[in-house]
Amino acid sequence: MPRYPESRKRAVVEKLFLRGRRSISDIAREEGISMATIYKWLKEANQQEPGTPRPKDKLPSEKIHRRKLSEDVSEKIKSWIRSGYFAEGDQLPSERELMSSLGVGRTSIREALFSLDRSGLVELKNGSRAVVSRPNPKLLLKDLSGIAEDLLATKEGLKEFQQARTFWEVSIVRYAAQCAKEEDISDLKILLEENERLLHNLEGFAKSDLAFHDRIVQILDNSIFTAVNTALREWLAEQRSTSLTRSGAALMAYEAHKRIFEAIEEGDPDAAETAMKNHLEQVEVLYWKRGD
Repeated sequence: MPRYPESRKRAVVEKLFLRGRRSISDIAREEGISMATIYKWLKEANQQEPGTPRPKDKLPSEKIHRRKLSEDVSEKIKSWIRSGYFAEGDQLPSERELMSSLGVGRTSIREALFSLDRSGLVELKNGSRAVVSRPNPKLLLKDLSGIAEDLLATKEGLKEFQQARTFWEVSIVRYAAQCAKEEDISDLKILLEENERLLHNLEGFAKSDLAFHDRIVQILDNSIFTAVNTALREWLAEQRSTSLTRSGAALMAYEAHKRIFEAIEEGDPDAAETAMKNHLEQVEVLYWKRGD
């Protein structure tokens, strides 16, 4: 076994005592010292006379924060749901039963249930017991709405959201072109015809425009994708409505939708990607020309 200076040994032993969550093997690799040497040094350090201070006599700073009873109640109910003890649609026990079972007061039970309701794990209705529900992916984005609104209030923030929307929809349409079924193609064709029929009805065209883009996302049959799409649609609603007020914008959107549809119908992801990218870039140009 190689010999190491006493100073090196003390430094490594100190690091071992203050390692926090790092494993001994991590420190061994970091120091380039064998595990056998590490354990030998640890054993020697632990055999010091009682009362002998450990290196620098320090402990890692890891403050313990007290949790509210309602948080413990919430975690307990979550564990019941995740284990399958309570399934989606099941009613939870009454507040009185929960108080008795968990040994806490009514306030803690109610705070826990309100927290679970906000997270989508249970649904609260006046006069009824809480019902186990399936978390809605929309809740993943709900808390971001305030931040999104603040970002959209600036020109730079709006441009970043426009870029995010382009990246998102271009990726979505590429996959849609690869996996669209006959039913998807049929639905998109009907929506495209609705687009054309409403060319001279701005309000109606705007709704059919949204429906066309939404139906493309639905091809992927993924609730999280649907939630993200809905959020982006709501956050950029002003861009969409403003762009369509430009002369000839509805016709340009319809023609772009037609190219996108044809690419999806033909199963051509490259053409679908190009058509969607050109379409959304055109929308951005129309929006930023609004002051012309």
